[in-house]
Amino acid sequence: MESYQGRALVASPYLADGNFMRTVIYMIRHDEEGAMGLILNRPMQTTIGELLGELTESSIDNCEPVYFGGPVDGPVMMLQACCENDSDDHAEVLIACDQARILEVINEDAPNQLGIRLFDGYAGWGPGQLESEMSEGSWLVWDIRPDQLFHDPETLWQEAVVQIGRNVIATGI
Repeated sequence: MESYQGRALVASPYLADGNFMRTVIYMIRHDEEGAMGLILNRPMQTTIGELLGELTESSIDNCEPVYFGGPVDGPVMMLQACCENDSDDHAEVLIACDQARILEVINEDAPNQLGIRLFDGYAGWGPGQLESEMSEGSWLVWDIRPDQLFHDPETLWQEAVVQIGRNVIATGI
């Protein structure tokens, strides 16, 4: 079985499921037991400060949006990319769902941080479910770079499709 962990799934232009139409999903787990990912291009109206303020009952000054990670309820998750030096050639992607760690990262000013995003919910697949969807042509696989995880959510899907090498008409699909 080929694992898609650490890569992105890009919704095929023909995928009609409203939960996933024109989505880009960063895969945080994919093994025999199933798969789990976070939708990168569905910002919500809620800000990080509002969500964390509700969860921790403290004041958080952050106006960045929380992202809809997918239709499965779960813990708030944070996606963070960091690099060791000024180059993002050796960046690593970190995932956290521990509130204390999320607060620590949100409140720190790390010079080596490429970006962070907070997600409410996640996309999940049972054993064999994703493989079935892949064989139906529902998803394209994208070798996403860590810096691309934080690109403009309005253009990320189109950017992914073009980079994969497919020409997709931006209207009507």
